Amino acid sequence: MAGDAMPMSPRHTTTEIGGAAVRWFCTRRGRMLLVSLLVFMTMVALAGVRHSDTITEKYHALSEHRWRPYAPSPPKPTYPAFKTPSNTTLKLENGEIDHLPQKLEKTTPNFHLLMRSEKDSDAFCKSTLSAMLLGYPPPTAVTIGRTFVRPGRRERQTLGEIHEYLHNEKLVHDKDLLLIVDGQDTWFQLPSDAIIKQYEAIVENANARLLRKYGVDENKRQKFNQTIVFGAEKVCEGDATACNSSPESILPHDIYGAVDETAKPKDLPARYLNAKVVIGPADDLRVLFDAALKRSEQDISEKQTMQSILTAIFGDQQLTRDAALAESQSTASRLREWVGTPSKDHASAKRRLDSANTTILNDRQREYSIGLDYTHTIFQPLSHTHMDEIIPLRHTNLSDLAKFRHHKTLTPQLNLPSSLLPSKLPFWSPNLFLHNPSPETNMPAYIDRLEYDFDLDRLPDRHTPWSNVSLIQNTYTGAIPALILRVPDAVDNTETSNISGAKISFNNLWFAPWRRALLRQYFRTRQSPIGYHNSAVGGDRFWDQRGGRGGIWTSKEQTWLPWGEVDGVCGTLAHMRQVFDDERGVWMHELDEDNEGQRIRDEMTYRMELEEKKEKQLEKEKAEVQVAAEIAKPEHKQEQQEQQEQQEQQEQQEQQEQQEQQEQQEQQEQQEQQEKERLEEDQRLRKIQDEEVRVNIEKLKAIEEAERMVVEAETARKKIDEQEANIRGASGAPTRRKKRRSL
Repeated sequence: MAGDAMPMSPRHTTTEIGGAAVRWFCTRRGRMLLVSLLVFMTMVALAGVRHSDTITEKYHALSEHRWRPYAPSPPKPTYPAFKTPSNTTLKLENGEIDHLPQKLEKTTPNFHLLMRSEKDSDAFCKSTLSAMLLGYPPPTAVTIGRTFVRPGRRERQTLGEIHEYLHNEKLVHDKDLLLIVDGQDTWFQLPSDAIIKQYEAIVENANARLLRKYGVDENKRQKFNQTIVFGAEKVCEGDATACNSSPESILPHDIYGAVDETAKPKDLPARYLNAKVVIGPADDLRVLFDAALKRSEQDISEKQTMQSILTAIFGDQQLTRDAALAESQSTASRLREWVGTPSKDHASAKRRLDSANTTILNDRQREYSIGLDYTHTIFQPLSHTHMDEIIPLRHTNLSDLAKFRHHKTLTPQLNLPSSLLPSKLPFWSPNLFLHNPSPETNMPAYIDRLEYDFDLDRLPDRHTPWSNVSLIQNTYTGAIPALILRVPDAVDNTETSNISGAKISFNNLWFAPWRRALLRQYFRTRQSPIGYHNSAVGGDRFWDQRGGRGGIWTSKEQTWLPWGEVDGVCGTLAHMRQVFDDERGVWMHELDEDNEGQRIRDEMTYRMELEEKKEKQLEKEKAEVQVAAEIAKPEHKQEQQEQQEQQEQQEQQEQQEQQEQQEQQEQQEQQEQQEKERLEEDQRLRKIQDEEVRVNIEKLKAIEEAERMVVEAETARKKIDEQEANIRGASGAPTRRKKRRSL
């Protein structure tokens, strides 16, 4: 009825709704949704744990080079402290020992500087000058003075001499630190003690990353470590397989503005090994160069270079680490890979392994503890850089450094590195009158030709801080590198080459305006009472136990060559003008009249002396040969007689052999003739037999033919008789047989 009330919709209780939800989740679609939610929550949690450290914090740590612990226990120093005096040295300085012990030797680790260079060119002279001004050990020149026709020979010789130097037990010890650079393309910017602190900071940060990425082994020790640091560059020079095996840079891909993989090299972060510069401990470098030398001996083709060999070794090391990472993949990583979102490290490792398409053996021979200086903290190449990337900057309070920062990148603040703060001030020099460490000397030593001159030795105030000098800095990474790698002369032409680079020259280095005065101070201080004192107490405060100052050592002969002298290296007038560029004349002869003309005459005299020395050496060798010939005359006669007798015996033996050979030949000919006659007789008899056989066969054929004819005649006769009989029978006449004579 119309007036009846309409029934209301049924209401569901909370219990009914919950039961329905449970029943829906029990369906196939509900189970899939529940599993997807759980996987998504797990991925979010893992991503949060993995990226808990922000990139900015990482950059800040790298820019200030602070040590960060990566193990439960505090980090231990990588190497013993350099230049730390021994107890004997301290007792000598404190007066507790009043006499020098016998055979007093250096107890602290050595710091070695090796330079690869064939000649003392202008570039080599600038490299050695900058190393001296910043307190580096005297360079040891590799392959200096040698000429190579083929590049491959030069590369193998360089590897061999470095390998030989590393295995020189008298000079190199396991805990020594070695810096190997290209002597033609390297400029030094920061002091030697600063580069060691930078090196230790890079190694510490790298080992922290390696521990987080690869973990520990079954003995709870870190799987992979880094002790050797090569320079990093943006372009790979080597085999394509080795280049593809190089790990990614620790910097963001777009830090220089790259938007895709086809970006120009200058827009990408450095990720490839640069073999021109390397620093590391002697024991690990020995293992590395043993492997490099072995590879060079296996392939002596011209395409094999030191760069390609070390790049291949670095690629093999990374593939071994990738294989270890794939084997030790955690459950969480496998789950992320299963749902299609693998971690960046695992994805990169898989891509490199697939690209290499090779089997990686799980051994330690491919691990060499190699890493790269990705942030250019130590080594900064000038090739393939932006014009505003490498800039000389002062870090005073009045300097507006914010304008050099790049807002599209995560660039840290442009500060001085902490490794530079404890270093000696740039223009610091001891007051030898007030602070004389030698108790027996109250006045500075007088050095001939280094007497103080106001015009030549004028320098800024010795208390000038590092913040007041212009230091070349990477404005993208914030690093102030210790070494600058210039663009080689062979490619330093922007009109004909595709290599881009910052316009930085040797004159942009902070010490360039005062290079002559600083070099005079460098020579003067070492020969002063301070230098005398440090030598007298064992040399613990020296870098190199061999000593030497103001020159280079040769790696093979261990010969000392003075710097700036005609009979050494960098001693020509052309060298002086290019290196100092101040029109003050010849080094150490600035106050002499006509010093340039005198240097030219000295060069001519030295060349003449060398020629005379060569001629005398040749004459001496000729005389020695003549004397040896006179002494050897009786022996020569006896040798001649013996040779003659031997020759006669040999001739007789040859004649006898010839006669025997002739007799053998005659016998052989006779045998051959007899054999020939026998063969002819056999052929004649065979012909007779063949003829008899033929005749018999013909006779047999005739007999067979006669028999066949008889058979045919008999058959014909029978047919005739049958026909006659048939005829007579038909006519009724009696049958009459005729006698026929048979054949």
